[in-house]
Amino acid sequence: MIPKAVGSADWLEIAENQRYAVLRRGGLINLVALLRFGVSWLLLAAWLLTYADPLWLLLLGNISLLFALGLTRRYRLITDTPTSRLSSSAQGYVELHGTVALPDGESCRGLPHLPATVWLPGYVEDAPFVLDDGLGRCLLYPGEAEIVIQPGHTHFSWLHAIYPGQMLYVLGELHTQRAQPLESLSRRERLAQVLAGWKAEPLELLRGFDANGNGKIDPDEWQQARAAAERWVADDEVDERRAPAIHTMSHAAAGQVFLITNIPPERLARRYALAAVLHTLLWLGLMVIAH
Repeated sequence: MIPKAVGSADWLEIAENQRYAVLRRGGLINLVALLRFGVSWLLLAAWLLTYADPLWLLLLGNISLLFALGLTRRYRLITDTPTSRLSSSAQGYVELHGTVALPDGESCRGLPHLPATVWLPGYVEDAPFVLDDGLGRCLLYPGEAEIVIQPGHTHFSWLHAIYPGQMLYVLGELHTQRAQPLESLSRRERLAQVLAGWKAEPLELLRGFDANGNGKIDPDEWQQARAAAERWVADDEVDERRAPAIHTMSHAAAGQVFLITNIPPERLARRYALAAVLHTLLWLGLMVIAH
């Protein structure tokens, strides 16, 4: 039961956003995959068969065929796309499994009278969040994703939301960006840049390399400064190579489905398959009856 009012939270607005979340964010095909939609569609076909013109049966049958194609496409994507790990550096359209987390530096997101969420229809829909597969972290941008959520919080069994700590399954376009050398400079150019910076602060240069205390940098002291700068540049390059890669996932450029769900993929694939069989049989049956 949804409480009428709790503090300043507008529960009616929250419930209204929930009502349309399946269609608006999950898309029509994910609505079609639900059992209650299949039952309603069969009842509509039975009513048309009894009372309507046969042309309406043709229309309903052709729509069922389109539904079957969309469902089959999603079933094949789930079953045919191999699972990747972020440590493997696989690129392009991939499948990931992992735990949800907020981005670094962000401790809370959502509404004050609800559990902390990273995604909530009508309130927090486009803000990125993190998927951690145990070997790496990927930033998901859900703005253009099909988001299919089964309510999962103990005290809010009606709420379609994504919570920190939940397990997610994701299909999408993975991009990995690795640190590049600063401005693509050569080692000699970077060394010259470091030495020029040190020369611009003569007091610091004297404090570090004026070994004999005569107030100037002698040739041998300058060689020591140059050697120190070379070590600094080499260490900086090593740090850049060791810097962790930045993984991001968004909609696929080739048009494949960008899917985010907390439903186990085996169960979701089975849902798509059963709904595809239902609409295929309905299409065939209606075509035979209409002709």
